[in-house]
Amino acid sequence: MSYYRYKKDMLNRFKSYRISHFPLQDDLFLKRYNHVFKSKYAKYNLFNSDLDELLPRARRHHWFGSMGSSQALAVSVFGTMKQRDDLLLITEVLDDNGYPLLPGFIPDGELEFEYNITTLNEPTQTKVDLFMEGRNGNMAMECKLWEPRLGTCSQVSKGKCNGNYAEQSGRKPGERCYLTEKGITYWDYIPRLFKWPADKDHTPCPIWRTYQLVRNVLAASIDPNTREVWGNQTAVLVYDTRNPVFAQGGKADELFREVNEALDGPASLKRTTWQSIAAELLEHGGYDRLLTWLDDKYGIR
Repeated sequence: MSYYRYKKDMLNRFKSYRISHFPLQDDLFLKRYNHVFKSKYAKYNLFNSDLDELLPRARRHHWFGSMGSSQALAVSVFGTMKQRDDLLLITEVLDDNGYPLLPGFIPDGELEFEYNITTLNEPTQTKVDLFMEGRNGNMAMECKLWEPRLGTCSQVSKGKCNGNYAEQSGRKPGERCYLTEKGITYWDYIPRLFKWPADKDHTPCPIWRTYQLVRNVLAASIDPNTREVWGNQTAVLVYDTRNPVFAQGGKADELFREVNEALDGPASLKRTTWQSIAAELLEHGGYDRLLTWLDDKYGIR
């Protein structure tokens, strides 16, 4: 299936969901996009409107009201599990290799949505979709649904970097990365976790296209108090198995494999699907309404 066909199928599903669940309630939606709730009605994009309190408006993505919002989906699924004190179910979800996602993980804090990464000295802190402290290491999760790509390093698109990790015109002598030049510490930690030395040129830069995945590994790996790499950390990618971008052979799949092969330290990078999460909820029991909602709205079974 092409990505165009996949997205068209999703839009048709969202249209049917709106007709069946919000008949004659056009005032809830933007006129231009029939699958997007107006911001003041965005709570109706969640499984239960009371989940709205779990994510402050200041932390919401611009398209949080879209039925295609992976952020709204994550709050609906993991927020419901949080309300029921069932977060340990995440550890039992099967990864893409058929093994438990987080074996031995012992939570040591609350699950946080849109967690601020404070360890990389960024002037504007980036975020990960979900973060949970563990007794033996942390978990950072990136959630995707119908996104057409993974996030890349914005410095290339901004014209601040030519895409190589090497000295460039306009940069201080000896500086290979624009981020490093600005005091942002990605490359202080990358050699401790990946097979990418900081004192050698890389063409292209290994984090140009893999930026989002690398960022999540760093988010899980660095202790926010000591700023040191610690524990057995896990970065997790969740995706829709029907999305061809993330399916085997897709562009995101290639980047995932590239990052995984470069790992050279205590951190791990895993992935699972919304379908695997639904399977775990079904096996556990008590989530019939949520599973029906996932099927009706997204076709996730």
